[in-house]
Amino acid sequence: MTGITLANQQIRLTVDPDQGVNILAGYVQRRGQWLPFMPDVTTGNSDLKASSFLLIPYSNRIENGYFTFQGKEYQLANGARHASHGDVRGRSWQVVEQSHTRIDCAFDSQNFSDINWPWPFTATAHYTLEDNCLRSELSVTNQGESAMPAGLGWHPYYNRTLTRVGEPILVQYNVTSVYPDANDNRIPSGPPQPLAPQDFRTERELMPDNFIDACFYGYDGKATIAWPESGVQLHYETSANCGHFIFYNPPKPYFAAEPVTNANNGVNLLANGDSTSGIQILEPGATLRAHFTVTVESEA
Repeated sequence: MTGITLANQQIRLTVDPDQGVNILAGYVQRRGQWLPFMPDVTTGNSDLKASSFLLIPYSNRIENGYFTFQGKEYQLANGARHASHGDVRGRSWQVVEQSHTRIDCAFDSQNFSDINWPWPFTATAHYTLEDNCLRSELSVTNQGESAMPAGLGWHPYYNRTLTRVGEPILVQYNVTSVYPDANDNRIPSGPPQPLAPQDFRTERELMPDNFIDACFYGYDGKATIAWPESGVQLHYETSANCGHFIFYNPPKPYFAAEPVTNANNGVNLLANGDSTSGIQILEPGATLRAHFTVTVESEA
């Protein structure tokens, strides 16, 4: 894999506009050494295709790829596996502006005959490095002639190991409740419930054998991920419309912490009158925007 390098004295990223503006690698400078805080998929040693990708025009899953919206039924192409993660991450984007610390890209769904979404849409993605901050802004615009449901988000992965296998990882994020998953298919089976074992509102160690793949409601846009032995800490800050948070902790060398605007299966939750769906209704020409900043702290 190849890509475009964005770098300053503290953060180095590899970004690939030809594959969804995916981030392919993320490094932080610590004590004169570059540490991979995100998986480096350019090495061929990871089972991931990206260390972070974008979720547009919706986040996570749509059950069986089927939904109703404003009285009409829609069936997406990949319904048997639950349509997931939008439809931009493997597609080529146009580079609008680029420097050694910034890249701005644009996407038009009408350039792809196989786009898996009923409405035409455009999107923009911006990545900027400012000192020890990675700033990202996303937008999606309805280019159709009727109203469209929409959501967006980010899907970053992080390495468990920065300097030592088995080093502790501390995680904290503020949410109010979690969607139940009675069918074990990442589709909400009811309204949000108390957090119980997935409660990370108080900082605690993330154990590798504590499997989590859950969608949370009431996210306040803040999160902290720390590798204290390695002297590295991340801080999240998102726009207020990112009211959902997905945390994925598999038995793998990585985990994911995803700020998003809508719940899993959000468009069907909306159809069922669920006020927690997070789905935005975009009239023709309307735009949904969100921003996400990761501040990376490391020991000098």
